[in-house]
Amino acid sequence: MNKMADSNPETEDMQFVFADDGVNDAFDELLLEREMLSPELLRSAFEPTLVRASAGTGKTYQLTARLLKILLTGAPPESVLATTFTRKAAGEILTRVLVTLGTAADPENADALEGLRQQVGLPGLPRHVCGDLFHRLLRNIHRLRICTLDSLFSQLARALPFELELPPGWRLTDEVEEVWLRQLAVGNMIDVLESSEIESLISMLGRGDVKRNIARELIQVVETTYEMSRQGGVEAWDSIQVPTRPESKLVTSTAGAFRMVEIKQKSLRELLEKMADHLDARDFGPLVEQTLLKNIHKSRITKEEVKFGRSKFPPELDSNFDVLYQAVQCESLSLLRSQNQATGSVAVYYEGAINDVKQSQRSFAFDDIAVRLARVFRDLDAATIQNRLDSKIDHLLLDEFQDTAPVQWQVLKVLAQSVVSGGGDGAGAEGGSLVRTIDPRRSQSFFCVGDTKQAIYGWRGGVAEIFDAVDRQVDGIISRSQDQSFRSSRVVLDAVTVAFQNLTKHPLAEPPEIDDPSEKSVYEAEALQDFAKKFPAHTAAKNLPGFVRFVTGPLVPPKVDPENPKAKPVKPTAKEITAALMDATAEQIQALNQAAPELTIGVLTRTNATVAMLIDRLESLGVDVSAEGGNPLTDSVPVRWVMSALMMVEHPGDGRWRFHIAHSPLADHLPLAESDPVDAAANQLRTMIEDRGLAETVMFLTESLRPACDSRDSVRLHQLVELTTLYRHTARSRLRDFVDLVNVKRVQRPRAAAVRVMTVHQSKGLEFDAVFLPEIHKELIGQPPQCVADLPDLGQPPVGMSRSVSEKQWHYLPTRWQRTFGGNVKSRVTEALCLLYVAMTRARQGLYIVTPPSTKRDFANKNAASLLFHAWAGASDEADIDPTSGNTVLYESGDPSWWDNLDRGEDAGADSSGGESADSDDVTPRRAIRFRPVGETPLRNAVSV
Repeated sequence: MNKMADSNPETEDMQFVFADDGVNDAFDELLLEREMLSPELLRSAFEPTLVRASAGTGKTYQLTARLLKILLTGAPPESVLATTFTRKAAGEILTRVLVTLGTAADPENADALEGLRQQVGLPGLPRHVCGDLFHRLLRNIHRLRICTLDSLFSQLARALPFELELPPGWRLTDEVEEVWLRQLAVGNMIDVLESSEIESLISMLGRGDVKRNIARELIQVVETTYEMSRQGGVEAWDSIQVPTRPESKLVTSTAGAFRMVEIKQKSLRELLEKMADHLDARDFGPLVEQTLLKNIHKSRITKEEVKFGRSKFPPELDSNFDVLYQAVQCESLSLLRSQNQATGSVAVYYEGAINDVKQSQRSFAFDDIAVRLARVFRDLDAATIQNRLDSKIDHLLLDEFQDTAPVQWQVLKVLAQSVVSGGGDGAGAEGGSLVRTIDPRRSQSFFCVGDTKQAIYGWRGGVAEIFDAVDRQVDGIISRSQDQSFRSSRVVLDAVTVAFQNLTKHPLAEPPEIDDPSEKSVYEAEALQDFAKKFPAHTAAKNLPGFVRFVTGPLVPPKVDPENPKAKPVKPTAKEITAALMDATAEQIQALNQAAPELTIGVLTRTNATVAMLIDRLESLGVDVSAEGGNPLTDSVPVRWVMSALMMVEHPGDGRWRFHIAHSPLADHLPLAESDPVDAAANQLRTMIEDRGLAETVMFLTESLRPACDSRDSVRLHQLVELTTLYRHTARSRLRDFVDLVNVKRVQRPRAAAVRVMTVHQSKGLEFDAVFLPEIHKELIGQPPQCVADLPDLGQPPVGMSRSVSEKQWHYLPTRWQRTFGGNVKSRVTEALCLLYVAMTRARQGLYIVTPPSTKRDFANKNAASLLFHAWAGASDEADIDPTSGNTVLYESGDPSWWDNLDRGEDAGADSSGGESADSDDVTPRRAIRFRPVGETPLRNAVSV
């Protein structure tokens, strides 16, 4: 584990003395002797610190150590706030604190005490102090705040209801209710706006194309742009200036010049004739993505003649090309500006409509609370905010900080700056050194830990650059790095290091010859170069065997038409190639599972569709497999029958639902025969819902289906009943709302199998003995976002917003916006690299990567498989490898039978020296924690029980 990377020289000679303010509280009794509170301990406990922790290096361990140091110095539990992103992570932090203290207090567990001493840097830490702090925390567990950011923001909102303009009795929504509220708000918008206004907005949003379904178009705009733009205001959407259109006579003369010029090449004459026709018709729209316009832009940068292919135009046309370019640029930017203005207007109308709906319903999403808090925190000082809380926050600890969104940082920054600015009670010079007067019971501190290489949540607002912004926006912060992994073997870590430090071997990393900010390739190359340059060498703390293999899947041959054997064979489709790859991957997983059933195997994919595909194949091979995070209950056919029965009640005139359940076992329990009235079954179920409730009706349907189900479907039916009992079915809600909830709500199997299939995002924080990556052949980045924000200061709202445009039109944009769009590409490429890094570092010892054979020998595709191929091939001495052949090893390192001599006892449980144990739920403590008997607990009225 690396030491401090950057130190503050002002703290090197700092001395700490105690101040006694005469104020006593319940925690004024110091746990440690004052002699043990050395300057080194106090510095490590209270110095504002940022830790850059690579995967498996012990982020939770470091945060827990910092929290224990703070508590051991006597800080009251209510003065500490530790935040993370999931409830599971928050529970793990609290569990580690209590288990660490409890086991260290056990007189029969000397190793645990020694481990705690090393963790907090106190070689002489007495055992009784661990027990005292353990029992103190248990008695005041409600005062120790270890929570998610969403939970913290809910607490802040309840402390500031008037400032946030929240109605009495407000509550948080779920995803299904949020969709319903959005639809209601859009419907209200349509009712309020005049038809001419709606027609104009829809036309501008579609760049002149009018959509048939107005509500669907508005909902799509709201879903894709509102969350990003809600802080910017309508003026942010009008930040692109449109140049003046050329005078009409210039346009006409330019068309004439194009027709009269004498050029030998027929292709150039035809192209100029086409340009002249569009100029005469003043029809510039079809020209905005013409290659000739891009070439005109390039020629102005390189100071060379305008080219089309290899042919050059005569220099006398240069002024005419300028007129053509200016006319088309004006057309492109005019359409974009109109679309932006329309989007800004829709955002403003929707803001009012959704606020009215949510205020009347008293229902708000987490994002609504965060945005309101950010707006209020810009005007409130830290002292006022602290005074409104139940207790003052003196110690702020932030986990997984790389996933923080700008709006969240706008709130947290105020708290962070408040605990840093008031870190001591005074300072002065004494004997040439800086003397800081401090009482550790009333000190303040800031600590955040994260890893920008694991920033994979940009799609939900996370911005990794915020992690770097902390260095600039929090005074006196110390930055540390740790790159020694307590999770993975040296073989895996070496492969990871070589792969990412050699990203520049890929052709995509080569910068273009022309430094043009409108070129997408400039930003793709920058992303690869920066990631490789900053990537640290990873080392292993454990001596574990390991194995890495990168292979191509089976080669799917072209298909010959049996009716026409002489015809050219048809190339396999992408679907057929994927199917063959998944079959091969499933067989490899089955073979490893049979060879070593005790191993945990993680199969990580890019999409949920691939998760379902692999689970189906593995189950058909007899492999015990489960999905992390679960799937919607509708992955079970009996559950879909129940949903069809409820939809039949909702829409009795729609015969699809009745037809579906009439051919199911429900036909034996409901009037669904051809002789029965069409609405008889729907009426029977509707009466049952009205008389006995939705939960009992669903229970009747599931019990009717259970005899025809296997064990898996029976479990899913049982989970459906549980979900129904938790659902609040009111007079205003519809059955379709519950059906929508079942369709989207992910429910996990009660028991995790040895083989677990999930997306890479779901694997964050987990680890497996072996990891399979079967989907790294997909495009590195997908479709661009619907809108892009100009966000120069992450602590402030965006100063500009724009709808996305094709990269073929970037050269028309002002330079500022070219860099804004390019910066978005760079961020998305970086996030794709982070996704690959997270996937590879989930493996403890076995890493298996499978990709379809390349279609070209150079394998210069824009995907992760191509990046790995060039990185590993460029760093090895292997002979030339053909990536176009099937079932070919592209890279291999380590022992193929690494599990044979594996000592499972060495790796069990949480690592006491700093490693993260992702599967901590499965770890069984060696000894039960023995609680010290406590005396009577006084009540507020002084009566004991």
